[in-house]
Amino acid sequence: MQEKRNKRLAVLLVFLLGITTFVFWFGKRDSGHEIDPAIFRQYDLKAIDEITLESPLGRTVLKYEGARWKVNGNLNANSDMIEVLFATLQQAEARRPVALSDRDSIASVLQKSGVKVSLRGAGETKTVFFAGGNESKTQAYFLQENAGVPYIMTIPGYRVYVSGIFELSESGWRDKFVFGFNWRNFHRLETRFPKKPIDDFEIEMDDGLPVFKGLQEVDTTKLNNFLDEISLLTADDFSSTSPSLDSLGKTVPLVSFSVSDVAGKAYVLQLYPVSDKSLQYFGLINATQWARFNKNRISGILHGRSFFQKPL
Repeated sequence: MQEKRNKRLAVLLVFLLGITTFVFWFGKRDSGHEIDPAIFRQYDLKAIDEITLESPLGRTVLKYEGARWKVNGNLNANSDMIEVLFATLQQAEARRPVALSDRDSIASVLQKSGVKVSLRGAGETKTVFFAGGNESKTQAYFLQENAGVPYIMTIPGYRVYVSGIFELSESGWRDKFVFGFNWRNFHRLETRFPKKPIDDFEIEMDDGLPVFKGLQEVDTTKLNNFLDEISLLTADDFSSTSPSLDSLGKTVPLVSFSVSDVAGKAYVLQLYPVSDKSLQYFGLINATQWARFNKNRISGILHGRSFFQKPL
């Protein structure tokens, strides 16, 4: 009796294994093919020296020139954001194709309103794909150029919207340093307080040392701290011009800084408080670019002439 029971169990086991094998193989065929998680990184990432991001909102070119990355040819790139970009390109994986019923619509949206990402190295295009996501920005999609199958993208171990890094505007890529030059070439700094000229002052380099002009006894600690603060000054973010900023720019600034290098090139920052009680300031850099600053960020540079006088 036990022997017959064992035979029935063996037959049942073989039957179940057969069903399992059938479902596995035919289910695999129905899904099309196995997914290569690295389908969007079939290139040598170390060879990439130019990345172009194009969308209906604009075009940004990131290119390695000399010793650093540049944004659209004339702005220094934020090194932290470049690291995030390359980490995303290295770690992003295709989890699965989007559902068959959604492929055409998602592919169309990516091509029309997504970001076209072109990676180049040594003048040669390595890969081109479109990046985007759903309306809530919780699910990211990539679509290879000239392909019809978008893929859902993830970074294993992280809940992150993978396409977000590609959707940054030019201002999101640029270095946040206000005075973007080598401070070893610093020559002169002129600070002007239009509403209180008595606070105006100048600092000039002489034999490699900063000289505060017009003061006999200078607190060198305060002077060095001030130069550190202004040389490392960064903006919270950059802003496009607007009617309100145009109006603000027609008012008298609280203070104006003009820094010149040994070649005579000047870098100018004019600061405008939004209001008497506001903690937000806007700055106009070189008369062309608006930037926003929190009061705490600029507190170390809002000093007049008397601040540097050494106590008697």
